[in-house]
Amino acid sequence: MPPYVSRTALLRNGLAAASRIGRRYAHGASRTLPIFSLEGKTCVVTGASQGLGTQILAAFALSGAKGAIVDLSQESADSTAADLKKEVKDAGLPEPKIKAYECDTSSEEMVTKTWDQIVKEFKRVDVLVTNAGVAGGTAAEEYDFKDWQKILDVNVNGTFLFARAAGNHMIEQKIPGSIIMIGSMSGSIVNKPQKQSAYNASKAAVNHMMRSFATEWGEHGIRVNALSPGYIKTAKTQGDEMEELSKQWVDMIPLHRIATPEEFRGTVVWMASDASSYLTGSDIVVDGGYTAW
Repeated sequence: MPPYVSRTALLRNGLAAASRIGRRYAHGASRTLPIFSLEGKTCVVTGASQGLGTQILAAFALSGAKGAIVDLSQESADSTAADLKKEVKDAGLPEPKIKAYECDTSSEEMVTKTWDQIVKEFKRVDVLVTNAGVAGGTAAEEYDFKDWQKILDVNVNGTFLFARAAGNHMIEQKIPGSIIMIGSMSGSIVNKPQKQSAYNASKAAVNHMMRSFATEWGEHGIRVNALSPGYIKTAKTQGDEMEELSKQWVDMIPLHRIATPEEFRGTVVWMASDASSYLTGSDIVVDGGYTAW
């Protein structure tokens, strides 16, 4: 029969063993940071010539990726490409391959043509971020149907068209890719005091589309997730009306401030990289705590 061992001795022995294991891993295991690398990957970002989209592609380029900027304006996309190359070069890293493409994401014909050009240029696509989107605020009873339709065309149909193109490409090429749909906290809550039923409905549709695609494409190793920001300070959110609204929003945000686009860089790199290899079908809400109340 084994001799009695006190709890104190067991605890002391356990801590000693844990310390030995910790030292072994500290010196012999891979560090965490390499799995966040996007080295050699091609990332496509729609609506990438300003605001959040630009910051997403900048984060990818600084993490070693090549990139395609997709935007309504070729001139704006070209200017952003030049700025991103300079930022990466100024960081002491090799200048990345970044190409700009003009495309109306709500047009099936233009999306197909643009996607084919990207694949021809880059050979493969590993990551897609569907960031292109529009907003609008009108009382529901006064909403003009054409305005309603435009928001759904860009936010929902544009997301679908690019995600479908990426899904087909990744399945055919057996690429275990990552598709990130830019949703919004408005996809799961109703903001106040502004009235934006079309935008809310479009982002709710994006979230459920994401979950549907994730379940269908998981067997191909393709991960599909949504990044849902809260309020972000961009050029689009400037102006007297937005300034007044933002004062009300801040009171409802636990962190008591509006986010800057740069603050989403780390989250989106994690979602695109192998660091989130078991993440799919998830809506990652980054809102400063707004929806936690």
